[in-house]
Amino acid sequence: MKIVIASFASGLHGGSYYERIHELFKKHFDKANVSLEFTPIITTLDEAGKMGDEYRGSLPILIALTGGTSRLMKEFTTAGDYSRVILIGHGDHNSLPSVIAARSRLDIEGVWSWIYHCKRPDSPECGAVIDEAVKVAMAVSRLIGSRVLLVSETSEKTDEVEDFENKFEASVDVLTINQVSSRLGEADEKLMRHFYEVVEKYEFNAPRDMLEHVARLYAILKSMVEENGYAGIAVDCFTYLLKYKVTPCLALSLLNGDGVPTACEADLGALALMIISRELIGYTGWIANTSVFRGNRIYLSHCTIAYNMITSGKVLTHFESGYPYGLSGRLPPVTYTIASMSKDYSIIAIDTGRVTSSGLLYDSMCRTQAIFEVDYNTEEIPLYAPANHHLLIPGDVKNLFKAVASLLGLDYVEYRELFKK
Repeated sequence: MKIVIASFASGLHGGSYYERIHELFKKHFDKANVSLEFTPIITTLDEAGKMGDEYRGSLPILIALTGGTSRLMKEFTTAGDYSRVILIGHGDHNSLPSVIAARSRLDIEGVWSWIYHCKRPDSPECGAVIDEAVKVAMAVSRLIGSRVLLVSETSEKTDEVEDFENKFEASVDVLTINQVSSRLGEADEKLMRHFYEVVEKYEFNAPRDMLEHVARLYAILKSMVEENGYAGIAVDCFTYLLKYKVTPCLALSLLNGDGVPTACEADLGALALMIISRELIGYTGWIANTSVFRGNRIYLSHCTIAYNMITSGKVLTHFESGYPYGLSGRLPPVTYTIASMSKDYSIIAIDTGRVTSSGLLYDSMCRTQAIFEVDYNTEEIPLYAPANHHLLIPGDVKNLFKAVASLLGLDYVEYRELFKK
């Protein structure tokens, strides 16, 4: 999905003023170094209607250069039949009041929106605001209209798949495990070498006899992404390991470390979060089981940690099956965000905390484990969590996800607000 920047002004404020403000905003957007399209400055309802229709199918970022522009922004949105818009205002010439008025008009029409604003367009603060707006726009535009790959036991599309397609206007290509495995002999040798170069940096506590199978699987999946432009992959890994007695975990760790969002257990909700995370901060995040809740601690575990998220690692056999392979690694002990999406793609639950310990801490959990600490009692979270899988994302990205959730029409919940005493 393209991103279009549309700027609006009232002639009452003078062309020399709003043209100067327009140039200031363009400079901020240019620093984002992403592909964006700009409309001419829109000053009449007729221009708003024509430009809105011309860029139909895009994600619009609407800037109020001056006040007196809320009707123009609504006309643009209506003409293009946009279901979501980002609105930007500033502190001079009644810009922000027009943005708020436009948002209220669009709310009535059922358009999802988010507002960004700064005090002065020529300030570094405004540059930071624009940078955040662009990241959010990129995340939304990457997911909406996306094409993703699901590797499953059958080629039939389940209700969950169809719900994903409907919610995110997406296309899910479903390939059977047999269809994917039949191509292993075609694996790109350069991609396989990259796989070996990464994996062989880690300590090996497992036999290497099945490493070639996983390397080929990684290479085939990576090639499919490159050939088809997939935004991400979800793999029904348990069916795969039962059939071939080798787990896809290590292939998924490599793909995620390469920046290809790849979810295990065919979890499309987690995949959506991973696609968003990749666009927001450059990391796909770690899809983890919530294994234990005790006091202020959440114990997370899983076998598909992205190799670029850990500081050291070991290659081990898979936890439940004993089959090869899983990656166990330590996470830097810093602030992280956890996020989970409901199976009907309607809710994101989220919060921040610190990883205080990680690695192979227990023999009774998946190979990478982390203790995530917050400042409240977590023991009722299982009653409210939208799903088991939670994505662990480096940094505090709550505000970024809140904006994305609003633009996707998702309910946004912070655990700490539910359990605040």
